[in-house]
Amino acid sequence: MASLSNQGVRSPMAEKKYGIITGGASGLGRALARQLAREGWHLAIADINGPGADETVRMLAAEGGSGQAESLDVTKPEDWQALSDRLRPQWPRLDLLVNNAGVAGAGLVGEFSLEDWKWVLDINLNNVIYGTHFFIDWLKSNPGRSHIINTASFAAIASAPGMAAYNVSKAAVVSLSETLWCELQANDISVTVICPEFFATNLLEKSRFNDPNALKFARKAFEKSTFTADDVARSAIDAMKKNKLYVILPKAARQRWYLKRLNPQWFLGKVTALMAKSTGGVKRNA
Repeated sequence: MASLSNQGVRSPMAEKKYGIITGGASGLGRALARQLAREGWHLAIADINGPGADETVRMLAAEGGSGQAESLDVTKPEDWQALSDRLRPQWPRLDLLVNNAGVAGAGLVGEFSLEDWKWVLDINLNNVIYGTHFFIDWLKSNPGRSHIINTASFAAIASAPGMAAYNVSKAAVVSLSETLWCELQANDISVTVICPEFFATNLLEKSRFNDPNALKFARKAFEKSTFTADDVARSAIDAMKKNKLYVILPKAARQRWYLKRLNPQWFLGKVTALMAKSTGGVKRNA
């Protein structure tokens, strides 16, 4: 007879698991937390948004899990160290690290300010670098299997014009995830990187766009999306359990990924033409 856990209900004998989710106060981070809570996880919702993190923790209890809100600025190594110092005495082990915090930014190279470049890279990339650096040893010490989930974006693959800072930050997350996958197989740690196209979320609320056409394009893409944060979360957790590295959604995005691998320059030409049609082009007069 199938176990209760296989039917979507946690077995009362299941051992509690422990995970950290950055950017868990809203959006995909919250969706991942709620999905894991249904399997009985205890989660640290680490976010700079205290009220949002508290709200997520309340949701976890309603889903059958548990959690604690933890203040964390992912751009500050000292905050990561403090989080580690708080959790290690409390928890028996760490089963999962989700590096999910992120922001959006768009602007042409040379027009997008260096300050904005730093802001995007600090949050999108350093979140993953710092999180892995401060918690990798704890994950390695897990007597069972442990996991890392990193949130990137299909932007890492598409390399659309006008989005250089965002593209670079997410492409670096993909590269780091691939490296970790290679390094950590011997430690029984699965690594999964999430690369979805646009889906309904609050990402644009935390964005810096210096081109109104690019912002208009992004809003339209979010509105037209046919899948949700819950869809992405389910796919990511399923991939984590199967030790699958890539989560690329939706199906059409996976097809585009294959096309790029077959003929990268042709693919980039198509992306450039699509963006030019949607935003009125990316060229500027000198």
